[in-house]
Amino acid sequence: MKRLLLALALLAPLAPWAAPLVLVVDSGTEMPMARIARDRVVGGMSLELGQLLARQLGRDLTAIAVPRKRLQESLLQGQADLACAYLPAWLPGALQWSRPFFLQEDVIVTRADAPAPQSLAELADQPVGTVLGFVYPDLEAAMGRRFRRADATESSANLRMLALGRIQHAAVSVRLLAHLRASGDFKTAIHPPLLMNSLRTQCALAPQSKVSLQALNRAIDAIERDGSLQQLYRRYAFTEASTRSSSRP
Repeated sequence: MKRLLLALALLAPLAPWAAPLVLVVDSGTEMPMARIARDRVVGGMSLELGQLLARQLGRDLTAIAVPRKRLQESLLQGQADLACAYLPAWLPGALQWSRPFFLQEDVIVTRADAPAPQSLAELADQPVGTVLGFVYPDLEAAMGRRFRRADATESSANLRMLALGRIQHAAVSVRLLAHLRASGDFKTAIHPPLLMNSLRTQCALAPQSKVSLQALNRAIDAIERDGSLQQLYRRYAFTEASTRSSSRP
């Protein structure tokens, strides 16, 4: 009995570290970033990225999806440990942020039967397909008060509106656009997309996360150093090549 109690006492301090990390994703996220079934993330780059980081941190991973308005709340209230592929401007609040590392590129898509804008400023006073709740600092900086949002619940809905001719321009991620084109879900003729931004996003860490910010940054260093992050990019390479090659700076 004494040996059993001693063994339990030795194991007790380790128990909290056995809990899986909880990754939270905006439920409006689309493939190839996330495949969502009910409130669970079951596939996509966000899940695979979380698994790579969790493996480096010596943990399992659980990935949940919540509405965008609850994303920050789920982190601040301890319902999740981290969210990746975001920026501090998108999730303001008392969160810890990793160093920038995960590539994201966004473009303006314009129908082929409409004049092609040569700069973001040329979109002034024209409706641009955007996602409700998302911020677009590049478009706001280029157009100021003349930025006309045409909000939809998700980017693919904007592309459907564009296909129907209800809007002429839409802001979308390179990966989503090329994923839909490769799958045949978006066939509308468009001009070579106009690059809106190319940036490195970060991971937001909850104030009471099970891991420290230093440990998270070390895990990021490790997946870059061992090549697993580049392998992740390559697994989804088809989602970038068909668009980036024709994007205008």
